[in-house]
Amino acid sequence: MKTTLREDKHQATSQRLERNAVSLVLEHGFDAVTVDMICNASGISQRTFFNYFKTKEAAVVGAEPPTIDEGKARAFIATDGPDLLAEALQLVAASSMMLGTDEKLLTDRLRLFEKNPQLLLRQMDRMNRITAEIAELVYLRRRREAGLGADEADLREQADLLTHAVLGVLRYMAMRWIRDEGVDQVRTLAATVTLLGRTLRVI
Repeated sequence: MKTTLREDKHQATSQRLERNAVSLVLEHGFDAVTVDMICNASGISQRTFFNYFKTKEAAVVGAEPPTIDEGKARAFIATDGPDLLAEALQLVAASSMMLGTDEKLLTDRLRLFEKNPQLLLRQMDRMNRITAEIAELVYLRRRREAGLGADEADLREQADLLTHAVLGVLRYMAMRWIRDEGVDQVRTLAATVTLLGRTLRVI
């Protein structure tokens, strides 16, 4: 979907604010960084800052994660692939928060989460919405595959278990990004899916 010039400018300003906020916190620590410092580094006024973010913490953690693309969600439910975990992982990574983002910003932000428990808790809270969405999509996929007469409670448990597995693999991918600087997100996702396939077949 084509964006307008205004939307592109808005996105560029938002990303500049996020990059500078994260960079300053990495350098000075979260408590020492002020909104004024972020504004000065970004070349904007406080008024403009608050048009984008309500708080300093919001700029550091980032904009709300988008929901999963509706078309990709429908395709996921309708697919009959053999590797549900890998497919769910690819859906989340491609549609929500991973692929196509600023790789340095993502890696720096992950470092911050490691060092600042309060920011990690905020990120986990933000993830609750997408976690529920993943679980519902996996449930709908499993219900379609299972057919009539399937145990609904069991299907919900399966969806919940797989969702937690996806989130765990995403954390593994995040740690790989931090450890292997310079390895792009697409390659990391592909390597993780391949590793999952080998590991699950062994198990």
